[in-house]
Amino acid sequence: MSEETVKAGWREVAIDGETHLNRIVEMYEELGFEVSLEDVKPEEVEQCTKCFQERDEKIYRVYTRAKVNK
Repeated sequence: MSEETVKAGWREVAIDGETHLNRIVEMYEELGFEVSLEDVKPEEVEQCTKCFQERDEKIYRVYTRAKVNK
């Protein structure tokens, strides 16, 4: 995560594949957070990605931050 991303208030909360992504996004949005997704390659992830690769799923890094009231 870049320093700029952290300064903007974003925090990494998950790395997951397409199968569970909608559930994660919906959950954080229901809790009042903004959600941002970043595509990642399997070699960029420290955790095991074999199951994602076997299902030919894209992998995403999920960031959240409190909604900014304007």
